[in-house]
Amino acid sequence: MTTAEIRAALEEFVSAARRAIGAGADGVEIHGANGYLLQEFLSPAANQRTDEYGGSPHNRARFVVEVVTAVAQAVGAERVGLRISPEVDLGDVFETDRDDVLATYGTLMDQLRPLGLAYLSVLHTEPGGDLVQELRRRFDGKLIVNNGPFGGQTTREQALQQIEADHADAVVVGRALIANPDLVERWQGGHPENEPRPELFYGPGAEGYTDYPFLEAA
Repeated sequence: MTTAEIRAALEEFVSAARRAIGAGADGVEIHGANGYLLQEFLSPAANQRTDEYGGSPHNRARFVVEVVTAVAQAVGAERVGLRISPEVDLGDVFETDRDDVLATYGTLMDQLRPLGLAYLSVLHTEPGGDLVQELRRRFDGKLIVNNGPFGGQTTREQALQQIEADHADAVVVGRALIANPDLVERWQGGHPENEPRPELFYGPGAEGYTDYPFLEAA
């Protein structure tokens, strides 16, 4: 990307956020994880730039800081969350050096902390581990954790364990929520859950997304 293209991409993040809020969304989550564009800037394997957006951990974090700051200014920091996935190597976006990961994501957290974002969402295999908890400390705000596909489907018991162990303020639940449109009611009442149908994930239609049954009316 040229510098001009970077600026254009930043404006696209801002425009998308404004449109989401204008359409009635409560907030927006900026996707800085899973090997997508923002993580490509953070990763020393993907980011081979020699300008102000590459090289040092501070420079590799620059674009993410600029995007999050601009979106927060546009729609309000209290409406903005950021998702990251340090050390999760997807799409050849490798982060294998723990010291570099801590330096890169640490400086990212240091620069984002003054914004007062709604939350930080972290995908990692060890939500209660040293890395995630250090980033939580440096972010100094609400933390949501998610071990994603690596730990299987998150259950109510696993979510409660994370909260009770003070590993996070909230836990991301994906597959169980897709399969159970009334998951909150089911978890609150201890009701059985629908089983997700992973063979239909990422499908082109509604089947497997909006056709799971609700609890029968009492």
